Amino acid sequence: RLEISGSFLLLLAVLYYLDEDGLLLWGLGFCGMHELGHLIAVYILGGQISYIRLSCVGAEIRLSSRKPLGHVRELLAALAGPAVNLMLAYAVARLQSPWGYCAAGMNLALAWFNLLPAAQLDGGRIALHIFALLTGERTAAQIVRILSGVVCLVLGLIGGMLWVYGRKNVTLLLTAGWLLFSLCTSE
Repeated sequence: RLEISGSFLLLLAVLYYLDEDGLLLWGLGFCGMHELGHLIAVYILGGQISYIRLSCVGAEIRLSSRKPLGHVRELLAALAGPAVNLMLAYAVARLQSPWGYCAAGMNLALAWFNLLPAAQLDGGRIALHIFALLTGERTAAQIVRILSGVVCLVLGLIGGMLWVYGRKNVTLLLTAGWLLFSLCTSE
């Protein structure tokens, strides 16, 4: 089941309006390839998707509880999205053109951002499954909550410093706010 929220459509409209360089479609394509990496990995590893939800904060893929993957296979499925972006970055950088370098940078940024150890990102899922294997699920969840808080704090501090020192871009501040809000409203 695919669910597309109104916030996703609104975000697309705003980004389309602001996209002076024509990068929106490329970015959406790279995000789509990222999510496709997760989907293919889940199916290869024997899992089943119950639904996919697109919202203004990205894609959420829910696995069916009828076919649980376990910690190691979920870890591999979480790694699949960033791995696709890293492979795409390598492939397009080999074109040795300004477009290729720009596309490589977009894929690198997408991969590395998603690898941050925040609960709402692939890196948080990866950390959760690694720590669950080492310490148990309850302790792992507490560790990931702490890591998520640290990520929010660091992004907020960097965003604030950039704002104060002349780079009037709110992207990091909004990202930190979103991660913090998600952390505070989660279980």
